[in-house]
Amino acid sequence: MAAKRIGITGGIGAGKSAVTAYLRGRGFSVIDADEVQREATRPGEIAMLQLAEEIGDDIFLEDGELNRPMLADLMFSEPDVLYVVNLILHGDIRARMEKKIAACEGAVFLSVPLLFESGGRWGCEMVWLVTADDEIRLARAMARDGADEEAVRARMAAQMPEEEKRALADVVIENDGTPEELYARIETELNLHNLL
Repeated sequence: MAAKRIGITGGIGAGKSAVTAYLRGRGFSVIDADEVQREATRPGEIAMLQLAEEIGDDIFLEDGELNRPMLADLMFSEPDVLYVVNLILHGDIRARMEKKIAACEGAVFLSVPLLFESGGRWGCEMVWLVTADDEIRLARAMARDGADEEAVRARMAAQMPEEEKRALADVVIENDGTPEELYARIETELNLHNLL
C-alpha cells in the first residue's frame, strides 16, 4: 500500500525543523526537500553535470561545489537560467524524493518549504502549514542564520503571504509559544487524523 503523504510547509523562521524533528523522534518517516537538495547538488551528481553543460562551469567553485550565491543571482536576473535550473534541479530533487517515498510505509511527512509556491501539493493528501507571528519568525531567522533584519525581511517579503498559505493548508500549526505547546499541537493533529 502506498504511503500516506502529509506535506509540511511554512515560511522562514516558522519552525518547520522543530516539527519535523519532533515527528522523527516519534518514529515517523520525514523526507526533507532541503536535505535532498544537498544530496542532488554534490559535485559529480547528474543534475550538476547537466547544469554545467547548460549554464557553464562558472557556477562552480574550484573544489567543484556549487556557487550558490552566483547561481541565485543568475536565476533572479536571467529568466532562461531560472527555467533551466527549475527543469533540471527541481526535476532531479522531485525524482529523488519520489524514490524515498516509495520505500516508506504508513504516513510519510514531506518537508517542502516552497510547497505551495512550486505549484501544487506534491501528491499530498493533507498539508500542514507551520506558522508564527512575523516578529517571532524574524527573530528566529536572524538568530539561526546570523542574518541582519533587512535581509530576513526581504526573504519574508519574497515568499507567498501567510494569509494565502493559510487558505491553501488543511491544517495550520501555530508556533508562537513554547516547544511543549508545539508538541501538544502536533499530537492533537496526529490523533485527529488517525496517524498514530
